[in-house]
Amino acid sequence: MDKVELRRALMKQTKKWTLCAGLLLGMGLFTAGLENPLQVHAQEGCTVKTLEGNYIYAQDGFNVEGQTAKHRTPFAQSGKEFFDGAGKMSGVFTASLHGQIVRGNYAGTYTVNSDCTGTVTFTDNAGQTFHFDVFIADGGKEFAFIQTDDGVVTAAYERKR
Repeated sequence: MDKVELRRALMKQTKKWTLCAGLLLGMGLFTAGLENPLQVHAQEGCTVKTLEGNYIYAQDGFNVEGQTAKHRTPFAQSGKEFFDGAGKMSGVFTASLHGQIVRGNYAGTYTVNSDCTGTVTFTDNAGQTFHFDVFIADGGKEFAFIQTDDGVVTAAYERKR
C-alpha cells in the first residue's frame, strides 16, 4: 500500500470513529437527565366512571384464518361509542370487510382498573362477541385498545367527543 492509499484508509477509519463517538456522546447526553428511560409510570386513580360519554374511533386490521397472506382478510371501520360511567357501553359502526360495506350496532360491558387499564366485551347485532384490552389516558379523554380475540390483528385509539 503506498502513502496515498494508506492516508485514505486512515481518513476513512478516523471518520467512522468520529461518527460513532459523536453518536454515543449524543445518546449519553440525551439520556443523562432521565431517571430510567425505560421505566413506565402508570396513571393512577381511574375507575369505571373514568370512561363516560361519547367517543369516536377509526380502526383497521386483519382477520387471520390461515398461514398465508391469502388467508388474511383486511377490514376498516369507524364508529361512535357511548360509555355510561357505570360499566355498560354501546355503539354504532360502518365497516368495510374485504371491500364489502357493513353497518351495525353493539352493546356490552367494560371494566376499569385503578392503574387505568381495563377490558371491554360486547356483542354486535349479528351475534358476534368481541374482547378488548384498553389503556386509558388523560383522565378518560382518550384510550388505546387492542382486540384480544384469536385470529384478529388490530389496535387503535378512541377519543372523547
